[in-house]
Amino acid sequence: MKIALFGTNEIQFSKVFTPAVLEKLQTYGELSPKINQKNIEQHKEFLSECEIAFSTWGTPKFTKEEIKKYMPKLKALFYSAGTVQYFARPFLECGIKVCSAFAANAVPVAEYTFAQITLAAKGFFQSAKNYRILPARSLAFANSSTGIFDCKVGLVGLGAIGQEVAKKLQELDVQVFAYDPFVSKDKAAELGVTLIDLETLFSECDIISNHLANKKELENIFNYSLFKRMKKYSTFINTGRGAQVAEYSLALSLLLHPSRTFVGDVIKKEFFPYINPLFWCHNAILTPHIAGSTGKEPQRMAYYMMDELERFLNGENLNYEVTLSSLERMA
Repeated sequence: MKIALFGTNEIQFSKVFTPAVLEKLQTYGELSPKINQKNIEQHKEFLSECEIAFSTWGTPKFTKEEIKKYMPKLKALFYSAGTVQYFARPFLECGIKVCSAFAANAVPVAEYTFAQITLAAKGFFQSAKNYRILPARSLAFANSSTGIFDCKVGLVGLGAIGQEVAKKLQELDVQVFAYDPFVSKDKAAELGVTLIDLETLFSECDIISNHLANKKELENIFNYSLFKRMKKYSTFINTGRGAQVAEYSLALSLLLHPSRTFVGDVIKKEFFPYINPLFWCHNAILTPHIAGSTGKEPQRMAYYMMDELERFLNGENLNYEVTLSSLERMA
């Protein structure tokens, strides 16, 4: 069997397809070099025989015409990363199965979020910032925070990541609430969470964590009308997308209420944080989009997709298949 490898960026590609991963992938068939629009003519003979393709971040945006011309036998594309929004539709419209390792990428985000929730409940972030300057104030802040026992945690969005966070929170003596209009009460009960509306969640929860999908219609969904409801010593954690937060409104809320804390792994214009109002807020803790797969973690996504390939070859049901209808709901 011949397997096509798609990619445009060597750094991104090599994070996922390490020598160890490629060695394992070679057990399934002969691998192509990285193929993209620039070298597709050079590899058209090999590609014309491929039934399987693997890719990750930096997947080329092939058109339907290119897919039909160069990939007539392609049956399935296994994407070793998360969102497939920017490239998947032409493949799906050509009848090619697309599978995504979104669940694998959800693992480190859930682990990161669980850690932040635990620290936030202890008042860690502002306490750590203040300790070198005002030790007494630092201790007072920590003692004013809710602590973990009976802490109210609110999850906004119960997709793959939100569900993983909910499962991890079952280890703690906390109350877990969630807002997600697409989740049933039975599913929420299975996850150990209570469904409530967004306004109530912001009003009553000590820690709020965003896990909404990256959708255009959700831009600035977190605005001042929500932030003004936050409790004293509460924390808002964002590992979703910066575009979902009205940042000037959040900055104003943080300035007016210094006991509130924002833990943001994503902001608008991530490579220019200095122009962001949150950058100048003492009670905003910012990190450079590290909640997702970093270090060795991207390799996990390739192994998830190789397991999916096994199911495909054995004619079994696929766990991570993306369809045209599910594409509308996904990040």
